[in-house]
Amino acid sequence: MRDVALSGMILEVLKKISAIGDKNTFGFSSGICGKGGQSVRVSDGGPYIRIDNTIVGGLN
Repeated sequence: MRDVALSGMILEVLKKISAIGDKNTFGFSSGICGKGGQSVRVSDGGPYIRIDNTIVGGLN
């Protein structure tokens, strides 16, 4: 899936994490964020996680 959205209160969702992937599943994507003529390189990423009993929406 991509463009995933989770439904729920964030603290309740975090409590439902039942598994976290190892460092080999960590990936980065990068881009540029800017405002007022200034820009900075940004990235995001994280391990795969399993969240129990949570509604997930996204694209296949």
